Amino acid sequence: MKFELDNELRYEGSKEKDKNMESTKTERISIDLPQDILFAMRGLEKPEEVKKKLKIALAILLFQEGSIPLGKATELTEMSRVRFMEVLREHGIPAYEYGEKSFKKDQQVIARYRKAVAK
Repeated sequence: MKFELDNELRYEGSKEKDKNMESTKTERISIDLPQDILFAMRGLEKPEEVKKKLKIALAILLFQEGSIPLGKATELTEMSRVRFMEVLREHGIPAYEYGEKSFKKDQQVIARYRKAVAK
């Protein structure tokens, strides 16, 4: 079974032409998937649901490997940022990395603040 996405130029915002209008170019891709995989996605009767699930899965993968930022992943899924962050949390993926370097920097800022307040 073949699954295809449309090739279109999509305008964000008003349908009227506006010099401030942002556009997103999209390209058609075609993916051959076994029928049992599509059946497992529980979306055979609704191609739009299959397309939505694939976009979410792709956004999660690309975000997780660092290929796209959170905003672009959110745009790909056509969800709100908050909703996509919930989806990431459901999959055990942090929306933001808070590493040791950030922690040490925060500790330095807190120490400077405490010192300034104590004066």
